[in-house]
Amino acid sequence: MIRSEGGDMATRNRASLFLFYWLPVLLYIALIFGASSIPGYDIPVLFPNADKLEHLTEYALFGLLLGRAFRFTVGGQRGARWALGTVALGGFVGGMDELYQRLTPGRTSDIRDWAVDLAAVTLAVLFTQYVRLHPIRRRRDAAPDPAPKQESR
Repeated sequence: MIRSEGGDMATRNRASLFLFYWLPVLLYIALIFGASSIPGYDIPVLFPNADKLEHLTEYALFGLLLGRAFRFTVGGQRGARWALGTVALGGFVGGMDELYQRLTPGRTSDIRDWAVDLAAVTLAVLFTQYVRLHPIRRRRDAAPDPAPKQESR
């Protein structure tokens, strides 16, 4: 086994994978639950159903972070394993967040909020799949070249 000054390579690699992929996910979960701890009467309402847009934005970003972590550490680049793991764990966190909000003064638990959370995570997975299958550089390379330049004599 290859050893270095900082310990064996496998341990260092696992630690760096955790720090790079999973620590942002855990910090974002803490941010979600921290935001859910704000009492409902302290949250300004900009327009009716603004909370649905907030849930959509919050969980779409969460889905991107979670999908990135699953794809590069657990599920691999291909296959549905990372996508299913992302949607399942994202839906679970969304459900726990809704249950947690029941304990916060002035907040309620709403199944529609959870449905928006689940839809946002699913949209994030679909977006990353689309980008993976249709990379921008491939689309750019497929564009017709401008007229060839004529050589000057």
